[in-house]
Amino acid sequence: MRPQKLSKEQIQLHCMQTFKTHGYAGTSMDLLAKSCGLSKAAFYYYYPNKEALVLDILQVSQQYLNHKLFSILCDTHLEYYVRFEHAHQQAVNFFSIGIQGCLVGMLSLEIPHLSEQIHLKIQSIFQDWELALFHYFQQVMPIAQAEALAKISVADYEGAILMTRLKQDDFYLTHVAERILKQLSMAVMEAAEA
Repeated sequence: MRPQKLSKEQIQLHCMQTFKTHGYAGTSMDLLAKSCGLSKAAFYYYYPNKEALVLDILQVSQQYLNHKLFSILCDTHLEYYVRFEHAHQQAVNFFSIGIQGCLVGMLSLEIPHLSEQIHLKIQSIFQDWELALFHYFQQVMPIAQAEALAKISVADYEGAILMTRLKQDDFYLTHVAERILKQLSMAVMEAAEA
């Protein structure tokens, strides 16, 4: 009996979960094939190697994050604070798909073992996140402060995602958002007083 044909998107989703579980180095083509219910030979029909697969997954993830998450911060139809709260909730949902965690953050731990192309894609995704936050923050604070808060916010989110996965406790993600909102409120009050 022939195995069921899967779409490229289905392959990517199954494999993303496998990479989130086992990491890049711990994931073989055989393991990826099994996660999709395919033989190794059938899996090669879709992807010649795991680098090509992970690059596709990262590209799709970057597009999703840019269009469905980061763009919320620019949506002037929503009130300023509501934009951040909505983007935060979308982030929590995205990082909770299947195996909890951030694939980009998890792969970044393996940078010494990854190709330059994967390394550059990971940097690009983090830069997009920083830039989206920077543009959002600079609406209420000086550029240097907005840039610093954007950088530390991405690092805080990655740490919160990691701790949430490790301890199975949403405390970390909830409080990272509260802390960022508190800093925004202080910046707005300072601007109003000036």
